[in-house]
Amino acid sequence: MPKPREKKDNHLLYADAVASRGKSGVWFGEREDFKTKQTSVMDAVKERVEWVPVENAVMAISLDPPGIVLMAPNPSLPGIIVLADGATSENTEHLKKHYTEIVQDVLKAADIAEEE
Repeated sequence: MPKPREKKDNHLLYADAVASRGKSGVWFGEREDFKTKQTSVMDAVKERVEWVPVENAVMAISLDPPGIVLMAPNPSLPGIIVLADGATSENTEHLKKHYTEIVQDVLKAADIAEEE
C-alpha cells in the first residue's frame, strides 16, 4: 500500500536526503565531525563568491552566464549540495561545474578529503 511522502521542513528546498549522492554536490571522504567541516567550508565559499544570504545556505548570483546557484550543507550526509539554475541546460551545467569546483578548491585548501 502506498505511503504518503514524509514532510521534510528542515531540508534545503524540501529535497530528499535519501540518495543525495546522485544529486549535484561535493561529498566529503571523511565522516568525522562533518558538521563542523561543513560550516568552515561554507564560510570559505562565501569569501570566493558574490552571494546573497539565505538561511543555512549561500545563494550565488551569476551574470555570465546568467543564473543562480544555491549551496548548502547536506543536513544528514557529509557534503555540500550545489543546486544551479541557469535558465538553459548549457548555462545550468556550466554554473553547476564552476561552483562545484569552488567548493572542491575550498576542501583542498582546508585539507578535507573529497569522496572519490
